[in-house]
Amino acid sequence: MRAKATQSVAELPLPEGSLGLPAVGETLELITNGDTFGASRRERHGDVYKTNILGAPTVMVYGEEAVRAVLAAEDKLVASDWPEVTSTLVGPDSLNLLTGPRHGAVKRALSEAFSDKALRRHVPAIAALVQEYVAGWAAGAQPTPGFESCQLLSQAVFDRVVLGGAGGRDRAAQLQGIMAALQAGFNTPPVQLPFTDYGKAVAARQEFGALVTQAIQRSRQQQTTAAASASSAAANPSAQATFDCAMADVVAAAASSSTSSTSTTTSAATAWSQPPVPLPDSLLVDNAAAALFGNASMGPSLAKALQHLAANAADGGNGVMAALRKEQQDIMTRRGPAITAEVLDDMTYGGAVARELLRITPAVPAVFRLALVDFELQGRRIPKGWRVWCHLGDSVTRYNKDHFRPERWLQAPGGATGSSNAANGAPSAAAATAPAAAAQAGGCPMHGGGSGGGSATSAKPAEYSLPFGSGVRSCLGRNLVMSELLVALAVLARGYEWEAVNPEEQWGVVPSPAPKEGLRMRLRPRA
Repeated sequence: MRAKATQSVAELPLPEGSLGLPAVGETLELITNGDTFGASRRERHGDVYKTNILGAPTVMVYGEEAVRAVLAAEDKLVASDWPEVTSTLVGPDSLNLLTGPRHGAVKRALSEAFSDKALRRHVPAIAALVQEYVAGWAAGAQPTPGFESCQLLSQAVFDRVVLGGAGGRDRAAQLQGIMAALQAGFNTPPVQLPFTDYGKAVAARQEFGALVTQAIQRSRQQQTTAAASASSAAANPSAQATFDCAMADVVAAAASSSTSSTSTTTSAATAWSQPPVPLPDSLLVDNAAAALFGNASMGPSLAKALQHLAANAADGGNGVMAALRKEQQDIMTRRGPAITAEVLDDMTYGGAVARELLRITPAVPAVFRLALVDFELQGRRIPKGWRVWCHLGDSVTRYNKDHFRPERWLQAPGGATGSSNAANGAPSAAAATAPAAAAQAGGCPMHGGGSGGGSATSAKPAEYSLPFGSGVRSCLGRNLVMSELLVALAVLARGYEWEAVNPEEQWGVVPSPAPKEGLRMRLRPRA
């Protein structure tokens, strides 16, 4: 992708596709045929095609090369593009809306709280919550509403790890209600009246802001108490903080940057050498709201784990579920029953399952950009002012027709892709030795199309999977997502069996992934 002289770019053809009917474009077709809208057009027009949806001409972009090219051009050829209501429902100081050096400075200031190092200490708390909730599912009336249950669990983990709450069911239900209202507010006209969806969304945002403010105040109170008792803490090194969460880390970062330069006019070339920018409470609240939106993907990912693993359990002793159980048995023999960060480190096969779930249900299915100038992409002209939607994986075009094959993320010694048992999809012994390097950089080491065959040396192009995006706007919560998925897989594999009421249940994609019947599951402790 490159920006050419204006005249040479102007001579390039627009992407193939149709702008549809006047005014409405192809929006009605998107709403009606959401599951197949992108797949059918990509098949006809290729990885880059044009359409007109939601009131604007839009270029749809697929394929790892094209997607990475667009995301690498952030603030040069494209800029992050969000609906106008984002400023109200998420916040004007959220990372969603910040650009340039200020975006980079704020993201650096917040990133430590969500780093792998910081998240490791929260793994036991995540494990305790997952164990409590899953035990409740098994003890409750059967079948259990799997999708709703997974949504509540994801909100409980968010409450505990990000806000420092207890992760109780009432609080989880409150956060899920807030999230549902916010999502509804994005899809309606911004008419702010108490009875409109948008008005309810604004009220939900205010409610969430109050919860975050409480967490901020509690964090500051703890810091004050800790400072006052520093001498006694030194005398008692085993004393532990009573309020330990990402928000406390962020508040500490805000305090350390309070005397830093307030300039936001530095150039991008020098931004990395500048001191942190001040982090007012309003900015912390806005970015907690952005994190809440990002956390909305966890419910679908956990539910997909229940669905795919239930289907795979029929493979008896040779399938994915059996491999997960065997891995956990080996880990417990070495490390004991506690689920810690070190246990997650040992989950080579569990990590492959988590990555496969995120490939099928990416944390961020697509990211939205706006063309700042006319530029060229794969020989086509992308006009200034058009929207550019980048899809972060091949799976988004075949959501209900995908193949769950975790071994695609495993690599045998020497770099060869691990083979699988064609009858049951079980990994070979060599395949279970180490995750593929592609799991870190994005992109699958095995092509998963067709009937599930293919290899790294296949003539077919390898799949791509960028579930957390790429470039300067990659998802800040990726470590929390992976930790929660791995903990859930460990808990389920160690202690539970389950089956789906409708094993063939389909999912809707628009406006967000969800099983059409709620994913009812019969779950029980293992004998």
